Parts: sequence; structure tokens; C-alpha cells
Amino acid sequence: MNAFVIIPVIALALSLSFPPITSFIVDSSKRAQLQVKAVVDSSEANININNRRDFLHIAHVRVLSGITGVNILTSRSYPAVAVDDDVELPSKEVVTECFNSVRYELQNNKGGVSYMQERIDKEDWLGLLEFTRTYDLELRKLRMGKAKKLLQDKEIKAKATSYANAVTFDLIGINRSSRKGQENVESANKYLQELRVDMIKFLDLEETIKVQT
Repeated sequence: MNAFVIIPVIALALSLSFPPITSFIVDSSKRAQLQVKAVVDSSEANININNRRDFLHIAHVRVLSGITGVNILTSRSYPAVAVDDDVELPSKEVVTECFNSVRYELQNNKGGVSYMQERIDKEDWLGLLEFTRTYDLELRKLRMGKAKKLLQDKEIKAKATSYANAVTFDLIGINRSSRKGQENVESANKYLQELRVDMIKFLDLEETIKVQT
């Protein structure tokens, strides 16, 4: 057989002998569109969401278990930001207090995340539904909002806003998963895990704040 024929045949055989490799990173452009209507405050406002992760430009990280795993997969370091000399720097204590307020909700067994996980585990859908109707106000607007004001760089603040908005969408997903006739443990756990990831991304921004020395 001619050498020019043998080489392509061998190449074809080799390509068929190895299975394709499936990437663990899902292209955000191929994500299924997510459209949900849910209540996040007492006014029962309807919110339409289309492909929320693409809209927020946040890379989705699927984590199967535990806060430790989430930290490993999502924590990252940010460079220190430059601050004008005439800007009054916050104290380390103030920064720590504000971000610890958010961290409490994520990590403490009496925080909001633990409470929601317990409601899901017990399939207490009414309790979960009631909690997620008002929790956005406390977590995003009060706790995360106060911490976000301490950030000193515009781009970092924009990241913080996107993570905070993502938290709202996560709570919407949990809320919808607990509605009568739509109760779903798998879906509720999925959105709760996404909320953990978004909160950790937000907390990582603390290290960018320049404090008094």
C-alpha cells in the first residue's frame, strides 16, 4: 500500500481509538435559559429572569457538597487597589465587622443559609417559602449593602453588585422551588448551593479594601 495512503488511515484509526473528552467547564453561551417568576418581598412582585448567569456575567460553579468544597473552588485573590491620599480609609475593625455580618449568614449554624438548608432537609416548604420572601432585604440590602459601601474601586464595586444581584436570583429560585405544587428538593438545593458560591465570591472582595494602619 502506498505510504501516502497508510498515514491518513493510521491517523484515522488513532482518532477513533480514543473517546472524546468532556470538559468540566460549561460554556456560558450554551447554558439553558432560566426563566422564573417568584416573590422576594412582601409585595409578591413578579420577576422575569432570562439566562441569569449570562446576564450577570458570572461563571457558574457546580459544587456538590459542603462549604469547604465551595471555598476551594471559588476563592480567589484580588490585587490591592490604589486609593487617593485624600480618601479617608476605614479601620480594619469596621471592615471585618461588616463582612463578618455577611459571613455569619453563610457559615454559622444559626445563619440564614443553615436555616434554609434545614427547611429543605425537612421539606418544610411553607417555612422556606415564608423565609425567602423577606430574606433578600436582610441579606442583600442590609448586610451585603453595608459591606459593599466600603469597597474602594469601581470595578470591584461592580463585581460586588453582580454577586449581590445573583443572590437575589438564587433566593428567587429557592422560593419558586418551595411553592405549592412546585416543591422540589433537588431544585431548592441547587439554588441554595449557587447562593453559597455567590456569597463567597462577594466575601473574597474584602481583601481589596485598604484600611488604616
